[in-house]
Amino acid sequence: MAGHSSADRDATAVKKSSRFRREARALGLRVRQLRHERGWTLEKAAEHAQLDLKHLQKVEAGQLNLTLVTLARIAWGFGVSIAALFSTGEQPAAKKRR
Repeated sequence: MAGHSSADRDATAVKKSSRFRREARALGLRVRQLRHERGWTLEKAAEHAQLDLKHLQKVEAGQLNLTLVTLARIAWGFGVSIAALFSTGEQPAAKKRR
């Protein structure tokens, strides 16, 4: 990867990991759940979050590595905390030891 820093390579490796894909999908499903709870269309949710419709579609599909600014816009638009975007109200599973 000529011209790419080790940070770029590390970020690429993280994005390709199964854990990243799992977390991105879970976040997208949570955003979709919040949108459905409010009875909002994608268009209305994007307007509330001040995001482009296609960007919000990709968030819900778990296809993006979101910035803190985007997370804050989504949380603000839905009237929830950023932490609520990562919580379904369920108790977290116990972490497995290796």
